[in-house]
Amino acid sequence: MKKRMKKKKILKIVLPICFTLCIVLIIFLGIKIFTKEPQKTFLEKLEPTNYGEITNYAIYGIHMNIEGKFTLQDGESNPLLVLSNGDVEIEVPWIITKEEDTYSFKTSDYINEGINLESLPVETLYLVLKTESKDEKEQIISKYYSFENHSIYDNLEYYTLTKNNQNNLIKMEWNTYEECPTWRFKIENTKLPNDVYDITIDPGHDGTDPGKVVCVRENNVYDPDLYGNCYNGGTEIEEREVNLNVSLALKEKLESLGYKVTLTRMDNESRVEIYDPMGSATMANDTKSKFNFAIHHNSSGVNGGFSYLKGLELYIANDTNLDFANIIVEEIITKANTQASLKEQYKIANGIYQRFFTQQEVDNDDYPGTKSTKLIYYYYIREVGGVSTHAINNGYSSYPANAHYNSNNTAEPYLFELGYMDNLSDINNIKNNPQNYAEAISSALQKYLAQE
Repeated sequence: MKKRMKKKKILKIVLPICFTLCIVLIIFLGIKIFTKEPQKTFLEKLEPTNYGEITNYAIYGIHMNIEGKFTLQDGESNPLLVLSNGDVEIEVPWIITKEEDTYSFKTSDYINEGINLESLPVETLYLVLKTESKDEKEQIISKYYSFENHSIYDNLEYYTLTKNNQNNLIKMEWNTYEECPTWRFKIENTKLPNDVYDITIDPGHDGTDPGKVVCVRENNVYDPDLYGNCYNGGTEIEEREVNLNVSLALKEKLESLGYKVTLTRMDNESRVEIYDPMGSATMANDTKSKFNFAIHHNSSGVNGGFSYLKGLELYIANDTNLDFANIIVEEIITKANTQASLKEQYKIANGIYQRFFTQQEVDNDDYPGTKSTKLIYYYYIREVGGVSTHAINNGYSSYPANAHYNSNNTAEPYLFELGYMDNLSDINNIKNNPQNYAEAISSALQKYLAQE
């Protein structure tokens, strides 16, 4: 009798456990079926007889630009570049050209356009070529072709900008399915690792270099004397100080919007190397940031006097779409109560500049062959953007090599010259209103991301 009672007690305990385990197993298998099978079904649709070629690709800021080529089979038309898994299908805009039987394509002429990685859903997608043809009944059918990797690059990872304290991790992986090459974009929810940031800010100059130094009196601005002293009641102002003030205000504003932000320096005493780890040209990519904002202030280059030049100059990279730059200029002019610079040299639009090396600078280079008139002059831009901005420092100079000079996964850099240190109205505005400049830049970023 006691044994029967004991068996009943054991069954009362064991049966619910078994039942629970069965439920868990069913749920697990259900998840596996619903998540894995659609992908497998889609991969089985890929045509095994013909593959496109990816010849180049690069992530720059929040966009990925891709180049490649393909051929069409007889009777095929209307080729499309898509990210698909059978259930979700996203058409990727491209520029396509044909030479004889071969089609070449790229997703944009601009390095800061292409696939907006911020907009991709949490899915597993494959980059494929989709075509149309007709079957025996003259019905239109779709065919899908995968791509082979013919570039020098391999897998990439991308963390999206922080939104509502969340991020996505996009793993772009080259694989095969039953000997068919695939390029998989696996997108999943995550949070940023401790060493990954959204935005890097570089306050120009450091403890070893104050930048431009001016003396300010109520109705005048002038240079210090040969010993660095101000006189007749003038107050000394260093560029590194106003750079840092704006940068700290910008960091605070961006963080209030939810972004994770880092600075190359947090005080006026620290030394910041250019190409060392976490340097002014490397930190943005060391931290996988999406944007790098180098904050500087200008000067006329004429010693001893007052500059009639004034206002904002925003320097950008080669082959850049101006949408973000235009928004930045508009927001700074409005919110910081300033104007776009009237300087014409290097100007390409209102307040926007591109400075390339001049032929004279190329001819006078100590390292012949490393520079050309097609290269951006400022390392804050050229070396941060990696292959997209044609970075060149692989150790050719007395500086250490830029660890990211040949990277195809980099931040999008902007160099701000917010105003002229030797212009009285500019320096007073900059000194008294760093919050306004910070508000303008952060507002510009929000507006740009909203329209993307």
